[in-house]
Amino acid sequence: MKLKSDRKNYVIMALCAILLVMSIGYAAFSSLLTINGTASLSDSFCVGFDNTKLNTYTPTAGITNGTLPTGSMTYSGTACSTKYQPNSSLSATFKQPGDKIEYTLTIANKSTFTVAIESILVENQNVTSNTTITKGNIKYIVEMPLSTTLASNAETTMKITAMFQNDTAVTGQYSGESQTINVKINAEQGDSGFTPTPAAFTGTIYRWSTTMLANKGSSSASYFPITIANLTKGTDYIIEADYPTYSARATALGKQYYIKQDIANNEIINSYVCFISDEEHCMKGGDNGASLATNTQIIQDYQTYFDLGAYFNGTGCDFDSSYSRCFGGGFERVGVGSSGGVYVYGSSSEGCIVDSTGYSGCFAS
Repeated sequence: MKLKSDRKNYVIMALCAILLVMSIGYAAFSSLLTINGTASLSDSFCVGFDNTKLNTYTPTAGITNGTLPTGSMTYSGTACSTKYQPNSSLSATFKQPGDKIEYTLTIANKSTFTVAIESILVENQNVTSNTTITKGNIKYIVEMPLSTTLASNAETTMKITAMFQNDTAVTGQYSGESQTINVKINAEQGDSGFTPTPAAFTGTIYRWSTTMLANKGSSSASYFPITIANLTKGTDYIIEADYPTYSARATALGKQYYIKQDIANNEIINSYVCFISDEEHCMKGGDNGASLATNTQIIQDYQTYFDLGAYFNGTGCDFDSSYSRCFGGGFERVGVGSSGGVYVYGSSSEGCIVDSTGYSGCFAS
């Protein structure tokens, strides 16, 4: 009887040991889930758009005296409170070509830990760099969040600009067009959000900046080609698509003269000096074989304008085989050289230039 009792005790002890091992293993497994799991496994996870931001958008009419486009911002989904939601829908109704609406979205992390934005889903596309998405005749320029790693209670913003693709004025009646774009946040617990890669921009930019840039392929080592990815839109330059008319460009830049540059895959291909008299005139300069004759013709066509002393307060023009220029107030105001350099002076202490090697920039004392 004692033997059976001993065996029974051994069995009970063995079962207890097995249960102990299983308990330890389960605890370890649970710890791994808690430590290494994504934030979505935690009840305290909360990343969403601030849905109180219902009017953070700016409409702009595409033509002078045109009807402003209308827009709306709505939110959906569940984050950690009624104030923060992970999905947003941006709607716009455009009245005429050239219309645009710029939306600003606020992303908040209300979790008790740091989170990483892994991507932004736009129309169910995973987006990790500035990009353009088209729906109908509407083009959406999507700019990534300013920060992709958010500490607890931190916020960041991102912008989406909706534009009618045809930015020329229309004749007759236009019936308008409405579109909606859906945006979602893809975030996880952690501190290693994606690094937004600037999209390869191709188009035309304008700038009035003392930052000195050069065309791609400039011959002198002292001048440096630079990609638009190194510059800040709205601070260092504006794009033609956002400001389709020269009057809008002059207002945005605060000048009647400025630098224009053609961009291909973020690199400067052509550079011009532009000035406004009755309209915008741009003289090409730099290392692309700019023609003295072509630029001289631009000046000659408006010689009377300069001489009459309108914007440039001109006092006379001088044409030679190696240069063409107009003077005003005792100093040169606009000119072109045989080597390809072009310039415009707005006063004795400031102006813009593109020289024969493709170097370009504006200056002010």
